[in-house]
Amino acid sequence: MKALIFALITLISLPTFSDSKRLSNNSDEKKKQERHPQPLSVFDIIPLNSPVKESTAKFLLKVPNGFDIDEVKYKVKNAFHSFAKDKPHQKINLINGPQGTELHVSVSKLPPGFYQLYVKVKDRKNKEHEFKTKYKDHAMFVIDQTLEVKMPDSKINNATLLGVDSDNDGIRDDVQRWINENFSNKPIVLKLAFKQYAIAMQSSLPTSNNKTLSIQTSHATLKSQGCLYEVGDETGIPGREQEEIRKKIKLMYLNTKERIEAELKADENFHGQEVTILSKEEACNF
Repeated sequence: MKALIFALITLISLPTFSDSKRLSNNSDEKKKQERHPQPLSVFDIIPLNSPVKESTAKFLLKVPNGFDIDEVKYKVKNAFHSFAKDKPHQKINLINGPQGTELHVSVSKLPPGFYQLYVKVKDRKNKEHEFKTKYKDHAMFVIDQTLEVKMPDSKINNATLLGVDSDNDGIRDDVQRWINENFSNKPIVLKLAFKQYAIAMQSSLPTSNNKTLSIQTSHATLKSQGCLYEVGDETGIPGREQEEIRKKIKLMYLNTKERIEAELKADENFHGQEVTILSKEEACNF
């Protein structure tokens, strides 16, 4: 089955969603640039070092000839904390880098995870322009630490709905260790796709008693499933293996009575909702 399973459907529940369309594997850097979503704004933002493993996230800011920038503002949002209070943009200076004009954002105080970068610029006529593409109004990047978190005590980890997440990246520590260990020799995008799914699974549990939020987090879970199937196909992972890994992660999350009851409630909340087709660019947070 292909990603057409995302077609507008009703009476769908989370456990029944599976498989996606096949994409060809392409790791060549030039073709990766060609796949970069074309901006609808006058300027473009291209991540240069995502996943970020240092203190600064770097982005190439491309503008057409003759376009002069007078001021740049940005804000960063953690995709996991999508319901958090929005913060205002703040000014930032541009840097002349080897590839052109760059925007450097300090991320040393941010936990690992998926992030969204929003950028506004003013030209010399004081006209403001916001970055956007066909799919999003932000550029995406990932902070991915390679160091393992400690394996939590199982009794403490299973005593609460969310368990132990010591680095606050939205993934329970035991699940994070499992993904890091089992995908250490796999393409980085595959690990990121399954981490996105893990974040969605974890965020769906505490919202199950609020139907509106629960529906939103269920949509995020389906979105993450679409992403991991797209990436799995692109990296040559058979559909059956993709589904087995997804189910493994899901079962890790649903390992207590409280967690199972929250999942059942979330599934009940989502009953009758519609789901639309999503491209890889829309489905993946990286």
